[in-house]
Amino acid sequence: MHYKLADQLALQKKLPIIGKGNQIDIEEKFQRLLHEDYKIIEITLRSEEALESASKLKEKYPNIKIGLGSIKSLSQLKIVSKLAFEFYVSPGINLKMMEYAKANKIDYIPGVSSPSEIMTAIESNFNLLKFFHAEQNGGVKTVNFLTEIFDGIKFIPTGGINNNNYDSYINIKNVLAVGSTSF
Repeated sequence: MHYKLADQLALQKKLPIIGKGNQIDIEEKFQRLLHEDYKIIEITLRSEEALESASKLKEKYPNIKIGLGSIKSLSQLKIVSKLAFEFYVSPGINLKMMEYAKANKIDYIPGVSSPSEIMTAIESNFNLLKFFHAEQNGGVKTVNFLTEIFDGIKFIPTGGINNNNYDSYINIKNVLAVGSTSF
């Protein structure tokens, strides 16, 4: 699958993720990330106000690439994809969601944590994957191992990554960018 943002993510290296929070929290963190010159930001749908906040920020800052994370079902993907965000991210993998994303030309990044899940993504022609939860699933050692086996896959490790361990991930050949709520 072609990802419009892959080249830009590769240049930015860090994918800041805005996690839980109310509308004020989300907007304050977004402003801080803008001040730090981030052009691509993920906002997770892990609070009641997240989607409304993301929609307002998307309208106010059309030059910033905003993606929605924590998409957990096909029905949820169908609803939020109508809002035309730049990309959508899941914590896991779902065949129906990948089929829908392909059929509708949606930039969708499924989450994986095992070789079997990566093989499922490959069968559906997805080669940009979120490796989640990176630290809980073996960290750098596992990503290095998966890189040896799955040479054509690009990973965005996410989960437990911060400015202290960021370099150990980003220097792995198949890592396109690193996602974190700590950036």
